[in-house]
Amino acid sequence: MKLYLIRHPRPEVKKGLCYGDMDVPLADGWEEGAQALKNALSIEFDGESNVCFHSPLSRAARLAEHIGDGKSQVVEALKELDFGDWEGLCWQDIPKQEIDLWVDDIVLSAPYNGESLQVVADRVWRWWLSVKDMPMENCVLVAHSGVIKVFVSMLCQWPLDQCHRIDVGFSSLTEFFIQGDLVMLKRLGAGDWVSSQ
Repeated sequence: MKLYLIRHPRPEVKKGLCYGDMDVPLADGWEEGAQALKNALSIEFDGESNVCFHSPLSRAARLAEHIGDGKSQVVEALKELDFGDWEGLCWQDIPKQEIDLWVDDIVLSAPYNGESLQVVADRVWRWWLSVKDMPMENCVLVAHSGVIKVFVSMLCQWPLDQCHRIDVGFSSLTEFFIQGDLVMLKRLGAGDWVSSQ
């Protein structure tokens, strides 16, 4: 199976805004990059051997509907991390001591009264275990930076507390080849079709 992890296009938000499971709109012109990505994938989705799944948040859902020809399936587990009290604040306005508390134990802590990284990892992995043995040739997931970073870390057996080092830009594509217990990372955060994002 080829597994593709795609981050949503750039949203229309104020610079430095903390948004996790907050629904925010896409920036104008996202369709051009979406079409280029669809062309690069060149997959005809049939819902069986070629399947597309997406986060329910509109910034991912709109891209998934575009590249998946309206056949993408919504998956709650693919939502971005919930930043709780921090949602909608600018990072510079969040008290430094709260951010320091989070950074001190980035996997298990959630000083913002939302989800920890481990909670996101657990829900994503539970969902993946429920679908990974389906007879898929191509599996496309359209999701978010946090979800992709924890998913890549788990598939590659990398430490979850280092997942922040993975760079997945807007509309980027990460590709795996998976066969049984064999997991090979083919591309990480590729985005040659993205123009001036």
